[in-house]
Amino acid sequence: MSTKQKNEKYVLYSVKVSPDQAAVLDKICETIGVNSYQMFQMFAYTMARAAAPQHELDPRIRKVMTMMETDASWAKAFNLANPNDLDVAQVVLILQQKDKRGFGAVMIDKPFMGEARMTECTDDILERVCEVTMHGIYRRLRLMGGQLGCNNLSDVLLTMIDAQTVIEMEEENRIQMNGEAQFSESGRRIEYGKRTKAKHHRTPDGEAMRQQRIVFTDEDVTTTDMPDERPYGEKADEYMKNLEEQAKAEEADDMEKEMGFKPFGQEW
Repeated sequence: MSTKQKNEKYVLYSVKVSPDQAAVLDKICETIGVNSYQMFQMFAYTMARAAAPQHELDPRIRKVMTMMETDASWAKAFNLANPNDLDVAQVVLILQQKDKRGFGAVMIDKPFMGEARMTECTDDILERVCEVTMHGIYRRLRLMGGQLGCNNLSDVLLTMIDAQTVIEMEEENRIQMNGEAQFSESGRRIEYGKRTKAKHHRTPDGEAMRQQRIVFTDEDVTTTDMPDERPYGEKADEYMKNLEEQAKAEEADDMEKEMGFKPFGQEW
């Protein structure tokens, strides 16, 4: 990179691709909602996060360090209580950009000679932060990683996530095969074949209604419920009268169907 390029805020990269690959890249950009310019910028940043070696400070990082009341050469360190008791070994910066979503991280090492060095590699940052803040857990994870053949802490975590996912899937399959009870929306276990105990909610009005008794009187008794104590001859006359009325009704219906009309105000 020339001196002129270093003084610029950006460096222009141009690349040629085949028409077929260009069409594929355009389709990818359309799917993820970016243009080719943004995609190549994000690709460059992704490569830096995955495999960035130690290098000199980014000018923007240098400016941030200046705002933190220290310089990029770490000549002086910020002191919380006693200037001679505290010193800075490394700094992890969580960065953001205006009108952009998400965050980025860089780790800066204290220089022993010359300029400070920084890295964007997320594996290195994760390893260092975990080692410093949770040393016991980090040591156990590294021992587990050695047994699993993992090189990085992120590989150990991904392997553990995959293993836990398999365990949960196997447990769900076992529950379904055994027909074990699931849980209801209230969080209680559903026990099939067991009668649910309902809780009765009683109120004073409801108790008053439940304690009322229905008492029948003679007025509630229908004629069909009362025994027929009339003489046999009277009952026979009523029976013959009913038959005659039924015969007249059937004859009237037949005459109406035959003549096509019904007499007004009188019988046939």
